[in-house]
Amino acid sequence: MKVILYYFNNTKYHYINYFISQGKSFVIWTKRGVFVYVVSKPITTIMTLIAELTGNSGTNEFRIGSVWMWTLLIDNIAQMWALYCLVIFYQALKHELAPIKPLPKFLCVKAVVFFSFWQGLFLNTLVLLHFIKNSKEEDGYTAEEIADSAQNLLICLEMFGFSIAHHIVFSYKPYVSDIPRPPPQFLTSISHIFDMRDVGTDIRTQVGMSMQSLSRRDRKMERKPLISTSEHVEMETFKTYHTTDNAT
Repeated sequence: MKVILYYFNNTKYHYINYFISQGKSFVIWTKRGVFVYVVSKPITTIMTLIAELTGNSGTNEFRIGSVWMWTLLIDNIAQMWALYCLVIFYQALKHELAPIKPLPKFLCVKAVVFFSFWQGLFLNTLVLLHFIKNSKEEDGYTAEEIADSAQNLLICLEMFGFSIAHHIVFSYKPYVSDIPRPPPQFLTSISHIFDMRDVGTDIRTQVGMSMQSLSRRDRKMERKPLISTSEHVEMETFKTYHTTDNAT
């Protein structure tokens, strides 16, 4: 067991040190990983909405033709990749980020998303395994409706605890200034909440960087010789030998 832990710790720090050594590329890579989820989640939400309106969602059905299963799979992969990128980013810069205490904030936000996600998946699995069954009444609830109701009830109860945690972790005190300022207008604050320009700017930046990276890669491929250096030396040696032989 000690050998496994030693190998894991050394391998972990080896990768972290490698990522840090990449500098700007490391920041771009982790940011791009997070944006995979930022972009994919609205797409899967629209897919789910269209499938629900057309009656083709296949909720709680693990089959190839189920839109619900594919959106669940895409969301799961995107969430895990984004979480991995955020953890790597924190591990690399935890000393620089220590003054703003990012770990409790990170756990509070991600606990809401991931806990509710896995909780819903667990309830849907119970329906699939027939641990949650249809009610016995003639006009009673189906197993899927019971699972959805349980999920909604649990989320309402859990959000009370999460709200207390958010109140403690995301305190207003660091933003209180001794300089008197007029309070912001209500509509201005609301407009800031729904302002998505920063997301659009980040998406355009990431797409632009990706296109530039592909262009540089294509130019390198164009400049790359068709034969290797060793093959080139062999060909030159062959030409020199035959030229000398013919002259003789």
